[in-house]
Amino acid sequence: MIYNGKKSQTADNRPIGIYVDRHGEGHRRRAIAIARQAPDYFTLLGSGLRGRSEALPIVDLPDAAPCSLSAAAASGAGGTVFSDRQRHFQRLADWIDTANPALLVIDSCVEVASLARIKGVPTAFMRLSGRRNDPAHLRAFAGAEAVLCPFHPLLEAEATPQWLRAHSRYFPGLTQGETMQAAKPGNSAGRYRSPANTVPARQKPLLLLVTGQESGGKRHMSAEAGPLSQAARALPDWQIHIIGQNCPHSLQAVCPANLHFHGWVDSIESFICRADIVAGAASDCLISAVAAAGKPFICMPQQRPFDEQYEKAERLAGLRAATICRKWPGNWQKTVRKALQHGAVLAALHDDNAAAGAAEFLLSLAYGRRQEQHNLLLSSGLTAALNSANGESRNSFLPGRPAILWRRQAAKTGRPRQAA
Repeated sequence: MIYNGKKSQTADNRPIGIYVDRHGEGHRRRAIAIARQAPDYFTLLGSGLRGRSEALPIVDLPDAAPCSLSAAAASGAGGTVFSDRQRHFQRLADWIDTANPALLVIDSCVEVASLARIKGVPTAFMRLSGRRNDPAHLRAFAGAEAVLCPFHPLLEAEATPQWLRAHSRYFPGLTQGETMQAAKPGNSAGRYRSPANTVPARQKPLLLLVTGQESGGKRHMSAEAGPLSQAARALPDWQIHIIGQNCPHSLQAVCPANLHFHGWVDSIESFICRADIVAGAASDCLISAVAAAGKPFICMPQQRPFDEQYEKAERLAGLRAATICRKWPGNWQKTVRKALQHGAVLAALHDDNAAAGAAEFLLSLAYGRRQEQHNLLLSSGLTAALNSANGESRNSFLPGRPAILWRRQAAKTGRPRQAA
């Protein structure tokens, strides 16, 4: 815990906001991991945070589920959906006007980055994997005081431009650390430990399959009854436990004895710590948890915007840090044998102190010396990237100054004072 969880008498009293995207569990987990390091400084902003933020300060925004106007009109709810989205950003804008934040951490939404720039609020942008080389993302990255990456620099894509690498700070294991330590067997004091009756007992080798939480009516990853039964029959000497998914109806009467379903769980750490192998999607959140526990990983990347999971899987494969299966494994025995050869490399890509380091960095960024001189070096690289992305000159948008200096400095916002 940094700053002992208390504000210094000489520190700027303006809060640091963390905007939490509603899609996926990783955004919320990262925000909580950072904010719990110094809860008096951080405020979480997003939809669906009430009751899911460990009593941290929050601003629960109206849901802003994306929906095209044509789809909304077809459903007869166009006006309602559009109004919800308006209210979402209006409530965020109202908080900015009232709280006058020292910094807004965005995880991760280019629309919010644009709003912050209009409002003259300095930002730090959470950059995930994937080919995010469109003009909107490039401006969000360059317009931020800094870019945070919740993965190890060795997992950075080869195509990432040098100016963006220089502008990035890497915090592998941002969602884990103390959470994983508390969940390990024998740690009775772990406040994140799952109830004992939900944690699988160790009778046979254990394969844990992690599926995703539902979002927008769709699961991030799930498996049908047939493939699950096939896996159980192919591994009779293994116990297969599945979290994030309930038993399919067609399997309830004929479920193999070594196949166990736990549904959605609040904490995956206890399950991962007791597993011999973990299988799941190539999300930053899951990769971080598996790396923290030092477990072999069967990586099953899913289709995502910007191909973020496929890109991450390629980097893991290049480092021999995981066994990659783009499709459901056809030979589970072979896949398991191959996975057991890995584990040490993935564990080396984790930092138990990432959350504390990220919080310390953000506090310094918000209340200490800013990075104008560092960001001055980014202008030429950003100009080249925008020209490449658009196929035309964007110099009219870059009048000799980096994007970090585009935003208006509100008259009431003075230079932040140094935190003690």
